Amino acid sequence: MNVTNLSFRMVSVAKNLSVIGLLLILVACSKSDEVNTPSGPPIQAGPPIIGTSSVSFNGLRSNYLISSTPGGLSVTDRVGTDGSIVISPNIKALNFKDVSINLEIAGKAGSISSKDLNSLIELYIAYFNRVPDANGLAYWIDQIRAGSSIDQIGESFYVAALIYSAQTGYSATMSNADFVSIVYKNVLGRPTPDKEGLDYWTNALSTGTETRGTLIHKMLTSAHTFKGDPTYGWVATLLDNKNVVSMEFAVNQGLSYISETDSISKGMAITSTVTPLDTSVARGLIGALIGTAPNTTDFPTVSQAARFLGQASFGATSNDINLLMSTGISNWIDAQFTKNQSSHKAYMDTTAAGLLNGLAGLNQNNFFESYWQQAVNGEDQLRQRASFALSEIFVVSFQDSGVANYPRGVASYYDTLATGAFGNFRTLLENVSLHPMMGIYLTSMRNQKESGTRVPDENYAREIMQLFTIGLYQLNQDGSQMIVNGKPVETYSSADIQGLAKVFTGWSWAGPDKSNTRFFGGNADPNRDVLPMQSYPAFHSTSEKKFLGVTIPTQSPANPEASLKIALDTLFNHPNVGPFIGKQLIQRLVTSNPSPQYVARVAAAFNDNGKGVRGDMKAVFKAILTDIEARNEPNLANAGTGKLREPVIRLANWMRAFNAKSTSSFFKITSLDDPLTSLAQTPMRSPTVFNFYRPGYVPPNSEIANAKLVAPEMQIVAEPSVVGYLNFMRDIIPNGVGSSRDVKADYTNLIALATTPDQLLDQVNVLLMANQMSSTLRAQIIAAINSVTIPATNTTNIENAKKNRVYMAIYLTMASPEYLVQK
Repeated sequence: MNVTNLSFRMVSVAKNLSVIGLLLILVACSKSDEVNTPSGPPIQAGPPIIGTSSVSFNGLRSNYLISSTPGGLSVTDRVGTDGSIVISPNIKALNFKDVSINLEIAGKAGSISSKDLNSLIELYIAYFNRVPDANGLAYWIDQIRAGSSIDQIGESFYVAALIYSAQTGYSATMSNADFVSIVYKNVLGRPTPDKEGLDYWTNALSTGTETRGTLIHKMLTSAHTFKGDPTYGWVATLLDNKNVVSMEFAVNQGLSYISETDSISKGMAITSTVTPLDTSVARGLIGALIGTAPNTTDFPTVSQAARFLGQASFGATSNDINLLMSTGISNWIDAQFTKNQSSHKAYMDTTAAGLLNGLAGLNQNNFFESYWQQAVNGEDQLRQRASFALSEIFVVSFQDSGVANYPRGVASYYDTLATGAFGNFRTLLENVSLHPMMGIYLTSMRNQKESGTRVPDENYAREIMQLFTIGLYQLNQDGSQMIVNGKPVETYSSADIQGLAKVFTGWSWAGPDKSNTRFFGGNADPNRDVLPMQSYPAFHSTSEKKFLGVTIPTQSPANPEASLKIALDTLFNHPNVGPFIGKQLIQRLVTSNPSPQYVARVAAAFNDNGKGVRGDMKAVFKAILTDIEARNEPNLANAGTGKLREPVIRLANWMRAFNAKSTSSFFKITSLDDPLTSLAQTPMRSPTVFNFYRPGYVPPNSEIANAKLVAPEMQIVAEPSVVGYLNFMRDIIPNGVGSSRDVKADYTNLIALATTPDQLLDQVNVLLMANQMSSTLRAQIIAAINSVTIPATNTTNIENAKKNRVYMAIYLTMASPEYLVQK
């Protein structure tokens, strides 16, 4: 047992002794003076030592698996040679090298009211800002059962807290005002007390209404009354979260540190990580202690957090970096899965309501407004980035004249991708196949059954195989091609296309009836651009349909829904889908050239999410982003590491990193297609169904080609687009982007650092490059910043010079090859 707990006990037992006599007793005590604690032989080398009431093990707690079995509690050594033993009912404690486990604490905790238990725990939090240990908590539970009040116990805690004044901050000689201020800081998480509160509590001490031993309990009780308050409600939430973590440590896990020093320092370390919003870091520390630690990169450094956000979002922000560091990568991803989806269609509907022509007045620019609002400000950043990645696989484009007539339809289609990003691939595949924008784009809408010389349109049948599901060649699960007789094996033939094309006959616009007029586009339903296509049996092929080894027999009557189900189930269950789709998503988020092992791990997550479910996209995205190949520190010199940042991502990086705001609130950014004056890329304006670039593109006559690597995004890189990007960024960084310069960055924080170029560039480096800037590039940019002289007089000239330094730092960073390649 540790000295702190022992001091509490001795104060309670000998509360009539003088303080000096009490301290002498406390100093004389050691951890071997166990009182009311299960005892056993000291830990030593060799197998477990079984005592009358405890078992001692030779290793750390994290080396052992503890589980319930029909015969009792089982402890298995996962690392050493202790083997496995079943604990007998008379054993009350398990002792390991670092901690002990009190097997009685859960029962004791249930023997008093939850209110008293919480009050006890919060005394540990208040006086020591640490989690309680199970042995000490068990003792104080017994004291409550024996009749001691929380206030009496609080007095004992206060005396003990004075012994450890270096850790607690409390001292007997401090003024009442200083004491209250320490309580505000240590207990309530408020560094500066409000004057009214400070005066109230100081007066309570001065008048004797409260003592320092009872005051904290009163303040804790008062803090809980603020739960839900818009200003101070977080204080109550912080206490609740610390209480939850303490319960996990002391009651659920029954833990006590063996070392007195660990009990204080490590107990404090756990509690200090708790925030009003998050307990995950503290839980991670407890998990590490008991052997269920997350991946060591799960709680990232600043650089690791910024790098992760470059993959999982539209770019790092200072707030998101801080949140990720405290939340942990896995927990951040899980939280992102729960974020509400914002509807682009709803934005279009709201916009149309304010137009003279209503829906007919909408155009592409309205969608772009909604797109950039969500990309820049959306809290569901993982969904935003995942949706964009999916839009480059399941391509629909405004560049198609038919699609361009339905901007609300495109908004609805993008919503479909956003929903599917966190759903099941099978559902996504069906929703994409039946969306009218896909029907228009790949001509499956109004596709008719064979008749005379007419054959079904084969466009969608070809692309759903080639681009959306299985690809051209049979794949191993690691994404490599199957080779037979020295050649890759094709996944489908022209006969498969013909057979599958029959499935996609008889589908057209939705509406209240299935008339021929509606099939061909007449009598238009006002919502047909956003409703899934419906079947028209009269136009669906009833003949036998053969594809990919499956046969749909002749139908009578025609059953388009049954045909579609069989076709999509067949495609969904094809073994190629996991590696084919998984590799492309890796390329969009992390690296253009993932290892076969990386692809195989992601394909395995697609095939089975761990619960027997195939196609769980949450599992796929989590596997991609938490994989060791994504999270390992990148080899910056390795040409195969990372990917080229595509132009849309670069623009989003800039807006998010520097807190860009829209003057109109609409984010009026229109087409960015022009390679000479803009970015040569606009969301949802791919020139072909093959996206802006192919996943296997290799720049000809390049070192990338010589290294047998691919660089997909290089397909839209050429001399005009390089010059255009540099000119575009040079213009928008100081002036803003969009119609009438609607979107402008906020450089206030950076301008404040302009007189210290090192600090200025450090901030830019973190936000844009995850601290990956080379020393050479850093020196070059700092020299350029210093070349902008800040005058000694004239406030206007001084401010302009500071701004120009900021513009220079950002521009040269974003123009550098080191930034352009996301590592």
